[in-house]
Amino acid sequence: MHNRFDQFRRSALGQQLEQLIDTPQRYLEYAALSRAGIPAVTAIVHELQHKFAEVTADQGARQFCGAMVGDVMRRHGHQLLRPRGRVPGGYFSYGAVWSPLPQPRSFDQLLASLAAMPQQVLQRLAALPLARQRTRPAGIGFSALEHLCHLRDLDDDAFRPRVRAILEQPQPLLHGVNGSEWAIARDYQAQDYAQAASGMLRARGELLALLQGCDADAQARIGVWEGRQRLTLAELVADMVAHDDTHLQEIDELLLALDGCAA
Repeated sequence: MHNRFDQFRRSALGQQLEQLIDTPQRYLEYAALSRAGIPAVTAIVHELQHKFAEVTADQGARQFCGAMVGDVMRRHGHQLLRPRGRVPGGYFSYGAVWSPLPQPRSFDQLLASLAAMPQQVLQRLAALPLARQRTRPAGIGFSALEHLCHLRDLDDDAFRPRVRAILEQPQPLLHGVNGSEWAIARDYQAQDYAQAASGMLRARGELLALLQGCDADAQARIGVWEGRQRLTLAELVADMVAHDDTHLQEIDELLLALDGCAA
């Protein structure tokens, strides 16, 4: 999940919503709804209505619910089919529709997805007026400029160092970052839009150069995430793709929020 929700996730409400959303039984409901072409978030509407009345007026909390459901679906290998499907029950305006079944991707397919992301972002944002490049959506969300800066810095200061550590060290410790804090500390909103876009392209090219040519042995090398989870390089790359997919979905939502500028 995008770390813009880190602070909310640590709140009492965030922890209670995570307990509601991220369970093995709930995933079965999400998968069943996905096979019927219904947004997975529909599975939690009834309990939200009866147990979480305060979420009705809290757009950030509703965004968190959608993001958490998406996190569960991506973790199980489902791919986004449509960002906006009608949610029965009247609680959410819309919700993401996911593939009926998990769709695992090979390492080469993951690299192809990483390579395609920068142009997908720029194509979506091409329709955004200059005056809206720094506009944030309601609730919890990045502006277009903040998305570009975050994607650039994540490749430079998180993704590439993690990959290099796994390739060069035995079971290195890998740590997360707080993108929301970066946005403030690095003053993303004051940065140049064109330079941020070109920086994103450069950073992704450098990341791909490091990953291309990784053979099966390299893909199987292990890092330790936050000291508690061992994951292979291939699994780390899959997480990068999932993060990209989250940003693409959020950018689609941003454009729809800003007067319906669609990709």
